[in-house]
Amino acid sequence: MHFTPILSLPWRLHALLAALSFMWLQWIKGVLDASYAASNHPVDYATGQTGFDAGLIKSYYAHMQDMGTLNIYFQTQLIDFGFILGVALMGVCLCTLVARLSPQSSWGRRMGLIAAICALIGAACDTTENLISFVMLANPAEFANWLALPYSAFAVVKFAMISCAMVCVVGSLMLAAVNFARQITMKAA
Repeated sequence: MHFTPILSLPWRLHALLAALSFMWLQWIKGVLDASYAASNHPVDYATGQTGFDAGLIKSYYAHMQDMGTLNIYFQTQLIDFGFILGVALMGVCLCTLVARLSPQSSWGRRMGLIAAICALIGAACDTTENLISFVMLANPAEFANWLALPYSAFAVVKFAMISCAMVCVVGSLMLAAVNFARQITMKAA
């Protein structure tokens, strides 16, 4: 995967894009969280997505049907595409910005770029998970039980990739700081 176009941007523009993507992600997360709460889903996101159990998912849907909020949950799934966009944009903009703090061909640069790739993979898995969710929501009481397996599998990979992106971007930042400190020490000597 080539990030040459974004890595070639002027620093200020790159930083502005990273800041805007962060602001978008925070705003859409607030909208998403409010919609999820309004849906009265009985468990948190991670628990609801990673159960690998069709009966459990059907019970969540039944709970929301009984509450009259399954339609809000459907809307929440649509809003989630905005969140997915935010994860992808922030992954590319922020992680590549951090990668730029390290010299070319360094581990710090590589880790920042790996973080961006992981964020994009996480966003792709979240998209696939949502699409499977729409198939299940089309028949919430009687969807095919096997759909719970890829639904939860994509959710687990999503969470793993986003976690990996966070670890890698922090590692990239730390390596950039070490490199910066080394340069200061060398100049002082």
